[in-house]
Amino acid sequence: MKPLLLTRELPDYPREKILYSAMHLFVSKGYKETSILDVVEMARISKTTFYNFFRSKDELLADLFDQLADEFLREVEKAIHAERKVAYKGYAGIRRYMELCNDHQEIAQVLLITSVGISPEVEGVRRKAHHRFARMIHDTVRSILPEGISDSEMGLVSQAMVGAINEVVIQRLMNEKEEVEVESVARLLNRIAVGSFTALALDRNRPLPR
Repeated sequence: MKPLLLTRELPDYPREKILYSAMHLFVSKGYKETSILDVVEMARISKTTFYNFFRSKDELLADLFDQLADEFLREVEKAIHAERKVAYKGYAGIRRYMELCNDHQEIAQVLLITSVGISPEVEGVRRKAHHRFARMIHDTVRSILPEGISDSEMGLVSQAMVGAINEVVIQRLMNEKEEVEVESVARLLNRIAVGSFTALALDRNRPLPR
């Protein structure tokens, strides 16, 4: 399947037609205001065909979220792997994520804001994407931190960083009228991430008070 982010016209296959149409309708009209009939009409399929793939609009949003989050995070992975200097890998990943959110602000808004609280199924794919992003951060810094720091501690800091990154995207990229310099914001977020992991390492190696 061609990435939805790169698709510029209605695809050929029914499921892809539905996802493509839903993406555009949820962005332009809003999730709550979009009906299954709207999706069916834009996709040029029958309701029967729709229900062959999805049981409900909530399930459609969950699948769409999963697809788009996967496309975002694959690009982040590519950016991390393409950066040769280990110390810059975290920055490269954060910058790419913010670039995607900046270039596709309306889609990012659906993923980060509109879809919140829609259904347990949507929350499930949200957590899955959140954990996957956190795992990327974890794996990127694991090799440069000293021994003795548990995966549990690393995971906690990584999850906190994903939350912080998404909050900055929401508050800075989506709500401000003036243009935001993605590179400078990404550098600052990376410094915060490095500082958090460094503090964790120092605290782990500091003797306990008597």
